[in-house]
Amino acid sequence: MFHTDVMYAIAEERGRERRAEAQAARDARRARRARAYWAEQAELVAARLPGRRAKAPSCRTVGAR
Repeated sequence: MFHTDVMYAIAEERGRERRAEAQAARDARRARRARAYWAEQAELVAARLPGRRAKAPSCRTVGAR
């Protein structure tokens, strides 16, 4: 093997490793953002539930009196 072939193979391997690391970092960032989003959604739903108002009467029951 020539020196250039060896160096090319090393550069390819390093590039592959860096791309894999970058993909893992993107996946971790996406997972963190998703967890934060769903935690916020759960808080909003939990805050909304205790303050629920009674249903408004339907138009059929209002006119039936």
